[in-house]
Amino acid sequence: MKKNKLIYLTLMIIWFLFLFPNIVLAEESSNLGYTVSAVLNGKQIDPNKNYFYVQTVPGEEQVLKVKVKSTQKEPIKVKMYTTNAFTGNNGTIEYTEDKRLLDTTLSQPISSIVKVETPSLTVEKYEEKEVLFKVTPPEDSYKGVKMGALVFEKDDSDDEKQVSSKFAYRIGLITSETGDDYKDSKTLNILDAKSTLKRGKKMILATLQNPESKILSELEIIAEVREKGQETVLKKRKVDNYMLAPNSKFDFEMDWGTRSVKAGTYILTMNANNGYSEWSFEKEFEITAEQAKKMNEESSFKIITPIWIKGATILCFILMGIITLSLLVRRKKMEIAWKKRRKKRKKKEGK
Repeated sequence: MKKNKLIYLTLMIIWFLFLFPNIVLAEESSNLGYTVSAVLNGKQIDPNKNYFYVQTVPGEEQVLKVKVKSTQKEPIKVKMYTTNAFTGNNGTIEYTEDKRLLDTTLSQPISSIVKVETPSLTVEKYEEKEVLFKVTPPEDSYKGVKMGALVFEKDDSDDEKQVSSKFAYRIGLITSETGDDYKDSKTLNILDAKSTLKRGKKMILATLQNPESKILSELEIIAEVREKGQETVLKKRKVDNYMLAPNSKFDFEMDWGTRSVKAGTYILTMNANNGYSEWSFEKEFEITAEQAKKMNEESSFKIITPIWIKGATILCFILMGIITLSLLVRRKKMEIAWKKRRKKRKKKEGK
């Protein structure tokens, strides 16, 4: 009985030692010194959401409120700004301030219709303040939704010694005039296909576009690359559960790997579906001799054979050649000697 209790106690101690540090680390890493929470208004389409999903009327302003609360004794400075939704290269919805990442089909994004009244504020010891964001919809009606996020980031600009981690709170923002389903886009386009270097890797990039003001969700894609006129598949990639932001584009990536890229004309075929729509694409692209050389030479991911291995390989071939030649000469001599002995034997038998 005592032995069982001792074993039980030992297991409990081990479990505690493993669990306790995780709890402490989680508490320390999650405490930014402040918290934020959305104050939902009467325009909220779905009150069960903890982010803003608001109905807009053309040209009619409304105000969104967010509470920023300090969780520490020291004052903390927070800066606020808006970002727009776009599709990341891994098929996820992400957010950015960089308008160069936005698609041409996106007119008047969230960042152009939502402005924060106070871009920066300081909250004192355990103080709570309210931040106002003014939403000014376009005068003309729009279809679907506009997506973005309100960002609340610790402002370290006044502290020269502080290295900012750029970790921030983000509250999603979706605007709609109708409140209709916004996850049923039915359009997918291929804009371009090319081979280039990206992040030091030799890549095939297929630019895909969702031109609708709705999310294109649960997308499965199968892509293959062949040389023009050939049946052999050089590269193949399959992905699923991709989600494309409204009015966005992204580069579907296929990695050539460590193999050398050859100049020539290639055919990219893609088949995509999401359960209720299907798409098939074929795109031709060319890799010039200059492009192939540049990719092969500048790629960070390539097989480099050390000189000593090359030298050892050449030496092995030379030795193998010498040994083979020696064996052939020896065999030839043995054959001649055997023939001479055979002739002598026949002469003796003839006598």
